[in-house]
Amino acid sequence: MRPVGRVRAWASDVTGGGAVYPLLVLFGLNAVDELDRVGFSVLLPDIRDHFGLGDAGALAIVAVSNVAVILISVPLSFWCDRANRVRIATIGASVWALFSVGTGLAVNAFTLVVARIGAGTGRAVNEPTHNSLLSDWYPPETRVKVFSVHRLGNSVGQIAGPLLAGGLAWAFGWRTPFIFFAVPTAIVVLAALRLHEPVRGAHERRAAGADDAAAAVEEEPEGVWGTFRTLGRVGTIRRVWWAIPLLAVALFGVPNVLSLVYEDIYGLNSLQRGLVAAGVEPLQIVGVLTVMPWLSRRSGDDPGYLLRFVGVIGVVDALLLVLLANAPNLATAIAVHALLAASIGVLAPAFFSILSFVIPPRVRAAGFSTIAVFAVPGLLIVLPVMGAVSDRYGLQASTLVMVPVAIAAGLILASARRFLVPDVDRARAEALARLAT
Repeated sequence: MRPVGRVRAWASDVTGGGAVYPLLVLFGLNAVDELDRVGFSVLLPDIRDHFGLGDAGALAIVAVSNVAVILISVPLSFWCDRANRVRIATIGASVWALFSVGTGLAVNAFTLVVARIGAGTGRAVNEPTHNSLLSDWYPPETRVKVFSVHRLGNSVGQIAGPLLAGGLAWAFGWRTPFIFFAVPTAIVVLAALRLHEPVRGAHERRAAGADDAAAAVEEEPEGVWGTFRTLGRVGTIRRVWWAIPLLAVALFGVPNVLSLVYEDIYGLNSLQRGLVAAGVEPLQIVGVLTVMPWLSRRSGDDPGYLLRFVGVIGVVDALLLVLLANAPNLATAIAVHALLAASIGVLAPAFFSILSFVIPPRVRAAGFSTIAVFAVPGLLIVLPVMGAVSDRYGLQASTLVMVPVAIAAGLILASARRFLVPDVDRARAEALARLAT
């Protein structure tokens, strides 16, 4: 079989014979949104020094920006459950491109925070729109693979982003990359204009026994309080709400801490940090391509295994960060970073697959976004604490904070395993029952 034929066969296997173009476009949007985010992480030491900030101040900007974005994403998610998600996704991409330029033009710490909040607000539409669109375009049995390929977009962006950010900053200053990043985003936005909105919950209704005509009829959306009541009845979601403040530190904190480690401990400049980050990111792709097919088969027999897997990976990430910060030399640090990249690469698709199974389709966009609200305590408390510990005792000591936090998150997620299968069955049954009424 020719290479093109192999790629088509692989893509057809990933989507279960469904359309590949929607996944390809969301892959592209997921890749370009990483350019600005990863670029900021790589250049954080330069930005910190330019504005005269300490480690605590730099990480506080990261925390405040992420918290503001999370809070903004909640009303956005309710809009997503009632409006055209494809259109919202393209608007969001345009907004983050505009505010990425704003980051490059920031004149003080205040305007920098405003620009980061604006760019983050544009990216905030990705969680409710991308995840719910993928859940409605593709059937449950393909979602681990689909979310894994979608995650590869992050990896591509995390390879290109450090190279572009580090190289452009080294040659022209730290502001230039953020202005440049708007260009590839605009190209993918144009490609997204061809997408069409899928029917919400059609696959769940088919799985519950509905015929094609019934599956094509959408449920009425819930109100705001009804949405929270619906989500609160899901045992798996309740446990995730408890775990996510702790897990968020691994998801949001690691990239920014890594840049500080590489400059303050190993003395790398922006170009060198970009080269290191880009060099290890292919390990994310390797991790996804090798682990996810096995995890898809394993979770098919036991969906609850996904929860234990996510919890274990969160703990592994924390331990690897401690090893990296305390490595005896740069070569060892980079080797540990490569393992960390492979580990992080498989965390998000497994986590989002779990959520796609248990969140009822009528509140799916809100369900993905409101999960992030519970990350706020972790971001507002743990990240600033890490920054304060770093300023007082050094970065090596600050990374130790993540270990007990990650272990607690893993234990909470493992305890949710008994809820998962009943919650999946309930989500499908409710989708069919509400249609009948």
